[in-house]
Amino acid sequence: MTIPIKQNPESLYPADILNTIPKDKPWRVAHTKSRREKALAHYLARAGIGYYLPMFSRQQSGNKRVRYSLIPVFNGYLFFQADDVDRHKAMRSNHIARIIDVGDENKLIQELSQIEKAISGNTKVYPYDFICKGQWVRVKKGPLKGVEGRIVRKDNNYRLVLSVESIMQSICVSIEADQVEPFTN
Repeated sequence: MTIPIKQNPESLYPADILNTIPKDKPWRVAHTKSRREKALAHYLARAGIGYYLPMFSRQQSGNKRVRYSLIPVFNGYLFFQADDVDRHKAMRSNHIARIIDVGDENKLIQELSQIEKAISGNTKVYPYDFICKGQWVRVKKGPLKGVEGRIVRKDNNYRLVLSVESIMQSICVSIEADQVEPFTN
């Protein structure tokens, strides 16, 4: 079921969550029950628990009109900050199948910041299967300058794959070949 754009949850709650790192609330990954990402985001916002739910706009054609929906980038996953009390509150929402603890929070924040930069830019974003082998590149110009990821060549176009390793999920961004330079990770 499609809901109006205005009724979708915010992607970032609070808006600066990727810029602040509270020591007492570690990052966690909620693996949600089927199609419950937005419901969990609404629940966490009402409970005052910070989260990040990356979403992109997808066009859906209907009988007589064109509609747009916000779709979670990583189907079944939501990132949130919670101490043990907030973790328990989140589990009581009945939207979570399991919670994944994050090993390297700094790496996760860097990866999520790159995903947010790609989504908020004027680039097309596509969910993409996780890739563990390939060429690492850094974008040297354009709206994604400084973003690092793996490059994939497909149908004479370059695609930059940005990954979140802790959940083995990725997105793919169309990019011109001359905008990237090799980078060793």
